[in-house]
Amino acid sequence: MTGSGSAARDSGGPLAAVFLDGDYGDPGWHNALAKRADVVLAADGGARFLIGLSLMPDAVVGDFDSLGAADQARLRAAGVELLRHPVRKDVTDGELAVDEALRRGAGEILLAGATGALDHTLGHLAILRRLAARGVAARIVAPRLTATVLVSPAAVALDAVAGTRVSLVPMAGDVTVTLSGFEYPLDRGVLPADVCLGIGNHVTGPGEARIVLHEGVAAVLVECGGVVFRQLEAPRGTQ
Repeated sequence: MTGSGSAARDSGGPLAAVFLDGDYGDPGWHNALAKRADVVLAADGGARFLIGLSLMPDAVVGDFDSLGAADQARLRAAGVELLRHPVRKDVTDGELAVDEALRRGAGEILLAGATGALDHTLGHLAILRRLAARGVAARIVAPRLTATVLVSPAAVALDAVAGTRVSLVPMAGDVTVTLSGFEYPLDRGVLPADVCLGIGNHVTGPGEARIVLHEGVAAVLVECGGVVFRQLEAPRGTQ
């Protein structure tokens, strides 16, 4: 296993880092991410980035249309499991890698390299939505971005410093939300799906930011890598 063997998450299972075939920055940051994960998986071409860091994942999942024969041979020689799927399929390599993380018992899933091509970025948010509906903690992570999806009823606290930029984007119609510890607070405010009202808020103090989603589905995007969303008990009558 490539990860450092950290303890199981509070969510009841190991931490899985899934490296996708998208944009990366700051190799040292991603190296540290891989080393603190219990399970490290790559989706097809995401394995190239790990090879460049001299790291080997536990497994590579996909149709291997983005990973050359030389890299595949190197992975096999290192004992990495290659889980091959057909090129013509109804799911993405990222979805397959996340399913493999769940099969391995992941209690929390971090998606690295999840930005780049807009269609895939939106698809990765859809993956977060599916995981949230299943009660699995999951985030998109990058040196300057942490993103998750909340499905109501939900309540989270952000471990973020004052001034951190936070945006809420409705994903399935209007959402009703309460925000505290933000420059622009809301008390059961409605964020319409066809305006940008939830974009560009800021945390006012460390440990103060709270988001309660009463109705709907929303993506939460934080302009800071490594921010943790602490799950809170959703207040009664949130819906």
